[in-house]
Amino acid sequence: MTDGDTSRTALLATLLALGTLSVLMVVPLFQAIVLGGLLAYLVAPVNERLARRANATVAALVTTVATTLVVLVPLALLVGVAVEQAVSLGRGVEVPDTDSLAVGLREWLGTARVPAMSDSSLGDLASAVLGGLTGRVAGVVGLIPGAAIGVVVFLFTFFYLLRDGDALLTWVRANSPLAEAETAKLFRRTDDLLWAAVVGNVVVAALQAVLTVLGLAVVGFGDLVFWGVLTFALSLLPLIGASVVWIPVVVYLAVTGQTAAAVGLTVYGAVVVSGSDNVVRPFAMRRGARLNPALLVVGIFGGIAAFGFLGLFVGPVVLGLAKTVVELLAADRDGTAGAA
Repeated sequence: MTDGDTSRTALLATLLALGTLSVLMVVPLFQAIVLGGLLAYLVAPVNERLARRANATVAALVTTVATTLVVLVPLALLVGVAVEQAVSLGRGVEVPDTDSLAVGLREWLGTARVPAMSDSSLGDLASAVLGGLTGRVAGVVGLIPGAAIGVVVFLFTFFYLLRDGDALLTWVRANSPLAEAETAKLFRRTDDLLWAAVVGNVVVAALQAVLTVLGLAVVGFGDLVFWGVLTFALSLLPLIGASVVWIPVVVYLAVTGQTAAAVGLTVYGAVVVSGSDNVVRPFAMRRGARLNPALLVVGIFGGIAAFGFLGLFVGPVVLGLAKTVVELLAADRDGTAGAA
């Protein structure tokens, strides 16, 4: 073995060791890093326009502050209101009296073996619940430092990708072991997949959430922020969508005797809310790459299982890039890589 081979082997071993350590350090911060990267991708066009009038650092700083104030803070407030309304809805559900429930059980069973809930047993139950809540509060307090670290990593990732994103892409191109044409195709494919997974899906989900809220407001439903956030989240999932929200409302209206409202919401939901997907999605995804529906479903739900909520966007991109790599390998095998 020559000195060059020995040096290369040592470098590869060092890279393997350092790469493993890097992965171990990055994995706990994966969500924050990916979220920062996705948001930077979304606002990059705005940042590029600002960078033409100011230096890169000032443009990235202005974009970061503006995005935080205009997007992130209102979004956090919206989610907070939705959670508050969800809790209010949960408290509005009537819970039967425990003594009445015990009496009813005794009558139904025809036996006196079901005791009534005494004050002492209720006190024990309350103590157990309070103890459980105390433990959960302590757990939440223990998570605060981790949450703060996540926020800091997210903001730094967002800022530095806006400022140095082009330099990072240039470095990747220059140091990629792939041929220049293959690297360019992977970059284009990544851009198309991100646009389809992030921009296209978010636009369609947001539109369906707004349309659903308008329909619910007309028929007299309250807690609209909660229903809007719920519709948005469900509309991001394939095979589910906004119909999971408005169809149960139609059933409720029909059962409670509000026939006209039920019929109106049915027509509105089927034609306007669900129909908006077929009209808007092709426009929202004009730049995006189309995945096979089966790959899309597997990518989204598999991504959620592996990466949490952000897997909604990461999963389809990973599967789409895997498909592209297979195609590049096949082209290289056939001797047509340069034409790919």
